[in-house]
Amino acid sequence: MPDLEELFVEFETAAAPTFRPPGVADAQRRIRGRRRRRGLLAGLLTVALAGPASAFAVAHRADRPEPRPSPSVSSSPAGRLTVRTVTLPGVPGELADLRFVSARAGWALFDTCVDAGESRSGCRRTVARTIDGGVTWQRAGLPTVPDGGGDFLPVDADTLVVTTRAGYLVTTDGGISFTSHPYKAPPAAVRRVFATPSGLYLGCPPNGGLATCDRQRVLRVSGGLHFHQPPVTLRSDTENVLVEGADGRLWLTVLDGDRLTVLTSADQGTSWRKMPSVAAAPRQLALAPDGRDVWLVEMTQQTRVWRLEGDRWQAGPDLPSDTEGIAAPGAGLLVVTSAYGGLGFVSGGGYVEVPELRGPLRTPDMDTSVGVLPDGTVAVRHGRTWFLGTGRGTDRSWLQFS
Repeated sequence: MPDLEELFVEFETAAAPTFRPPGVADAQRRIRGRRRRRGLLAGLLTVALAGPASAFAVAHRADRPEPRPSPSVSSSPAGRLTVRTVTLPGVPGELADLRFVSARAGWALFDTCVDAGESRSGCRRTVARTIDGGVTWQRAGLPTVPDGGGDFLPVDADTLVVTTRAGYLVTTDGGISFTSHPYKAPPAAVRRVFATPSGLYLGCPPNGGLATCDRQRVLRVSGGLHFHQPPVTLRSDTENVLVEGADGRLWLTVLDGDRLTVLTSADQGTSWRKMPSVAAAPRQLALAPDGRDVWLVEMTQQTRVWRLEGDRWQAGPDLPSDTEGIAAPGAGLLVVTSAYGGLGFVSGGGYVEVPELRGPLRTPDMDTSVGVLPDGTVAVRHGRTWFLGTGRGTDRSWLQFS
């Protein structure tokens, strides 16, 4: 079978920090360990693009100066934190993963082998769904998942993909029933994981596979090549990401070494326009869910951002030097996590700390990630604890799940 776990991790890594749900840090760590054993430390071979769900950003701090803790310029006015425990009576195992697709809908994975690594056997896995913001959870009718599988990828409130050794288990009715599909014949629901809201994704013709190929193309979830291809070669040795905001604009980025090429289309890919470059070598594009806020992000040598103003990139606000992750919720804001623990918002007016998360995020964790869901909800993963920030701007109510 193809190494699907690695495929999906590489996909989500490439898509950071455009809006996708956080939650792949555990898998990223497994991939790093497996690659060390296999001697494949040449870096991530990127597959795929950002899709309809949400995003996280993982900073690469190795080459940057020693950071200083974030200054607390001001505090969020909301100050509300509700703690909820995700439980299913009678279900064995621990909460292994939690993915929300909106403030109301999300999916949870319970596993009896959370810490067993690749040697796990005899594991029992259970999937549950919520449609009321995590107040209640309903067990899904997931068939038995063989050892070695069990990674799950939500598409929306009704659609979920679970990977196994043999292929995919897919539900499109909220977990009531699942269908089984081999890897050689992925259904449309699998392609939707990687697709933009309008149903476009980067893949490999002629069969639309998700594995790497010498040259990727823009494909349609419904099948076949998109009518118009962008004027750039999407090679297997470049990091290629396709995203779309709620305004319908497409954004395609191609990272070739330290050179980032950005193209955009306002007519669903009928025509493409190349954006001007930035001399400081940014490496990622961050797109707010509404599509109106577009940022370039550099987090390798130093932390810098540029915001699109008209047709030009303008230097954005200064970020705390201990910034670890970035996502774009919109309205000119950036949400950032700290290498020392903590979370806040950055705008032209400075840094705004979220005080209700100061305690829960006090201890830094290598598995911390931040993102923004399509409805504007901020989603944070911190080890085995998850947070949602509902509302707008810096005035949000916060939920903690574990």
